[in-house]
Amino acid sequence: MPQKPLVILAHEIYGVNSHMKKIARLIKMAGYDVVTPNLLGDGEVYTLQEAKTAYEQFTRHERLKIGEIIIQNLIRQNAGRRIFVIGFSAGATIAWKCSRMPEVSGAVCYYGSRIRDSLDHIPACPVLLFFPSYEPSFDVAILIKKLRDKQHPQLTIYQFDALHGFANPDSVYFDRSLFFKTLSIIKNEAEKPPRPVLSKFF
Repeated sequence: MPQKPLVILAHEIYGVNSHMKKIARLIKMAGYDVVTPNLLGDGEVYTLQEAKTAYEQFTRHERLKIGEIIIQNLIRQNAGRRIFVIGFSAGATIAWKCSRMPEVSGAVCYYGSRIRDSLDHIPACPVLLFFPSYEPSFDVAILIKKLRDKQHPQLTIYQFDALHGFANPDSVYFDRSLFFKTLSIIKNEAEKPPRPVLSKFF
């Protein structure tokens, strides 16, 4: 029996919280292996109400860089099987950067704000980017335009009338219908001609 595809979840600054655990269960129910590496310290996790502390700890300890290394190593350890990386916020930036690895079959990035720091990145696999309508730290429309101007054939971008956190059931900005719409988009993109390479997606 062939191995199931592996989904690697890259969490937000909060760590492996209830949001990540819910997503992991959803993916597992869909028939995939899933792993959610802890990119913080052992057992370190924060609530959404601790956003300031979580952000300070994440930036102070360069966890974006460390998280990328952790997930890259995990990808290499599982080379030979189909691997997908799904990231949220800070984790989405990691998923974006890991999409240049030849071992990765596809990446999904939910509101990865720091993608704006890696505009020269060229994905080597199909990538879906999901953005909200507004971010306080940058102009989302400008970022999307810059990405589209690159004309990456592997890249598909969606922007929704929602705020950062719309895919997190624990966020006040959670939008259930939009979250399930993103899941539908992933499935539809996989089936859309004339880009058979997207069959590498779920």
